[in-house]
Amino acid sequence: MSRYIAIAVIRIEHNYYNPPENSFVGLEPTPETKKLMRQRGVMLRQSRGNEWQWIMADDASGFADKDVLELSMIVKDPCFLQQIESDGYDPDSFYKFNAENGLVEVNADFVWRKDTNGQKLKNEFCRIVLKPVETAPERLRMLYMKVEQLGKEEIREENNVQFAAIKQEIRQLQEICCPKFTIRFCSCAYYWEYLCVFKDENDMRGKDLRLRTRENVVAFGAPEKYEKTSLGTNVWRLVSTGRIKAKERYDMPMQLYIGRMLESRFISPPQIGKFQSDSPHTLREVCYIKEQ
Repeated sequence: MSRYIAIAVIRIEHNYYNPPENSFVGLEPTPETKKLMRQRGVMLRQSRGNEWQWIMADDASGFADKDVLELSMIVKDPCFLQQIESDGYDPDSFYKFNAENGLVEVNADFVWRKDTNGQKLKNEFCRIVLKPVETAPERLRMLYMKVEQLGKEEIREENNVQFAAIKQEIRQLQEICCPKFTIRFCSCAYYWEYLCVFKDENDMRGKDLRLRTRENVVAFGAPEKYEKTSLGTNVWRLVSTGRIKAKERYDMPMQLYIGRMLESRFISPPQIGKFQSDSPHTLREVCYIKEQ
C-alpha cells in the first residue's frame, strides 16, 4: 500500500487576523499546473486553514527540476484590499508573486508590478508562481537532475538499480527538506476618525470633546466642527494624530469625555467597511451624544 508524503507546502498569512488566517482566501492551481500535477502523480490538499500541501505516493515520480507551479489566489472578502497594504494595486490588472526565496511579504514597502504574461481569471486576486525543486537543498536538486538524465538514457539493468536507489534517497530527503513557501500580507495603517453627533443642535460642548486611551497609546487632536455630513448640523470630528495598524480585534479601552465629565466609558475602535470616510487612509466611527 502506497504511503503519501508532503513534498511542498504553501501558506497564506494575514496579520489582520489572529491567528493569521483568512477563511475567505483560497488557492486554485491553474489548468496548466493541474495537468503537470497529474503527470507527476502529485495532489494539492488543504492541510490547515491557511496552508496547502502538495502530496504524492512514495512510488510517484514527483516534480522535475524545471517544473513551475502557478496558483490562483481567490479572495471572497469584500474588505480584503482595505485590510492589507495595497497602495498601487489595480483590481482590473494582473499580478504575479514569484516566491523565489520562499517568502513574499506584502508590507508598506511592497511594490505592485503588473504582469503582461498571462490572463487574470475570475475572482483572482493574484497569481503565485513557485519552483519547488529550485528551492530545495542542493543535494536534492542534484538527485532530481540525475533522475532526469537516467530517464533519457537507454534502459539497462544497472540503470534500473541506480534509478531505484536515487528515488529512494529523494523520497527520504523530500520528507526531511520539504520546501515551504509563504505569502504574508501585512495590515494597512489608518487614522482613526470619530464623528460625534449632538442630538441637541444648540449644545455648545463640542469644543470640549476628548478621547482618551490608557497611557495615551493613541493620541487625538483637538475637536473640529464638521460640516460635510448628513448626520446633522451639530457634528464634531476627532482624528488620531498618527496611523494605527488595522486589526480585527482591539483590546484597548477608550473613553469619551466632555470637559472633565465622562460621556462614554466604552468607545469602540473604528471597523473596516462600517462607515465610509472622505479622507484617505482613515477609518470612521460615529458616536451619538445624549442631550444634557
